[in-house]
Amino acid sequence: MFQNKKPVIAIDGTAGSGKGTLAKKIAKVLNFDHLDTGLLYRILAYEFLKLNKDLKMLKEVNINLNIFIDKKKIKLMNLRSEEITKISSEIAKLKFVRQKLISLQRKFANNPPSGIGSVIDGRDITSVITPNAEVKFYIDADVKIRAERRLSQLDLPGSCYDEILKDIIKRDFQDKRRKISPLIKTTDSQLIDTSKISESEVLIKAIEHIKKKTDII
Repeated sequence: MFQNKKPVIAIDGTAGSGKGTLAKKIAKVLNFDHLDTGLLYRILAYEFLKLNKDLKMLKEVNINLNIFIDKKKIKLMNLRSEEITKISSEIAKLKFVRQKLISLQRKFANNPPSGIGSVIDGRDITSVITPNAEVKFYIDADVKIRAERRLSQLDLPGSCYDEILKDIIKRDFQDKRRKISPLIKTTDSQLIDTSKISESEVLIKAIEHIKKKTDII
């Protein structure tokens, strides 16, 4: 079983629950490096589209972690587009894709750019990628609230709410039911329900838990 060489705060959770926002905030407080593993799948989907959607070519796509340093390039890639979102969700089910990205994620955990530690968020971080992480969180929220948040994030009209809700419910089902690395709450993960609390309150809860579990702070 993989043992990370540097401290890791591992965060899993449902789509739109706020795990990415929390991960960034924790990383800032701790001066750790942050890795949004969802972006790895989105970048893979982006490169996949460039290869004319030939699934056979997907195995040839390689990702250099240095791409995360170039924030401008990532922004130009429009990784949050509807097309990339759907494709990334589909390819995430593929065993060879997940295996391909495991080594990249573990490399980041062992060699964070700052050399201090990392905060890694995704769907299988606590269970598969860094099972021995110093601190683990599982972030969730009521699906209707998550749909409202996503609607606001994408700056879409209220008429799109039902479609957004449908997409999130479908994503939850796919994430939790896939055969390879499904989304689960491990027994040693601290659950934080973000349905009725603010981002700052979520951060306070997380930091309090980190203080209880480690001497990082």
